[in-house]
Amino acid sequence: MGNTPYILIVAAVLLFGLLMPQKGPKRKYYIALMTVLHTCLCGFRYQLITGDLHKYYFTFLNSGTYGWLSEELLAGGRNSGFFILNKIVNLLSGGEFQAFLFFVALAIHLVLAYVIYRYSPMPWFSYLIWNCMGLYIFGFSAIKQALAMAFVMLSFVGIAEKKPGIFLLFMAVAGSVHMPALVFLPSYWLAQRRVNDWMLLFYLVLGAALYIFKDQFVAFIRSFYYEDDEIMMFSGEIGSRFIMILGFTLFGVLFRGFPDRDMEKVFHIMAVAAMLQMLSGFDHIFTRLTDYYFQFSVLYLPMVFFPEDRKPRKSQIRPVFPFNRRSLKLMGAIIAVFVLWFYWTYNINITISYEVDNYLNYRSMWDVVK
Repeated sequence: MGNTPYILIVAAVLLFGLLMPQKGPKRKYYIALMTVLHTCLCGFRYQLITGDLHKYYFTFLNSGTYGWLSEELLAGGRNSGFFILNKIVNLLSGGEFQAFLFFVALAIHLVLAYVIYRYSPMPWFSYLIWNCMGLYIFGFSAIKQALAMAFVMLSFVGIAEKKPGIFLLFMAVAGSVHMPALVFLPSYWLAQRRVNDWMLLFYLVLGAALYIFKDQFVAFIRSFYYEDDEIMMFSGEIGSRFIMILGFTLFGVLFRGFPDRDMEKVFHIMAVAAMLQMLSGFDHIFTRLTDYYFQFSVLYLPMVFFPEDRKPRKSQIRPVFPFNRRSLKLMGAIIAVFVLWFYWTYNINITISYEVDNYLNYRSMWDVVK
């Protein structure tokens, strides 16, 4: 099947986005359809479609043999939630790894559907970003982090509603699945700040400080992320996605200001994503840490270009180019074309050997003769 399913899923996002309601309560039908399509494509993939899944496969099988209080299952408190989940699904499914993959895919996309329904003003644009920025494909192999990212995304409910208890609850679950998810903890405090000139200056100074003291910061993150000693060497280049993520973040400053409080909160999250990505020249882990923040682009970009039909609050930042709604929608269409190009160039149109397992060489569970 090659990469055809990944092209078709984006075509479905656009086609049904055109045909089905995107505003009001009826948008739930589009979101439900997208949830089914994305869950089935991901959940029914061949269980060893990527090399990473071999490791998860044996983790899942071994979990059934461990005692509930064993050292192997609890893992000293590091990612123990993920290992316990493996054991629970193992017992309930009779040791069927495919059931675990489907469960994780369903959990991720139910959370995505809920957050898009509650906070995105344009669901089709959210799903387009989810696919074209590689966030969907990422979950085909890195299932531990993808599941943790879902709980991080769910913690935004606590941020938006100013309920720190809800935020900390979902962050605790995310950290138990993948400890590096705790990198998202500062977002609650940041998101409560108003975006003004002083806040923009703060991010500028913070970004400069992180770059100047990057060696010390990276050493701290290394001990936080890796379970064993790893050597990080700086490539001398700013992270490959840095310019793009920074540009996305600045769209709010350039075109809208921050008349919407939820958009203002997500701006802070996007700003941190840009700073983390700046350090990806050291190691790919900074790209992974970035994704805990960057996944909220599925909310931020629709908020910028497709504002809600309600009276806006006064923004403390005057946009550089104060576009009207029609111009914003035109810019949104241009961004849609850009992300489609990005998707094709950096996710789909990559030469691979179809004799080896790779997510681009899609195979379903029914394609493989056991």
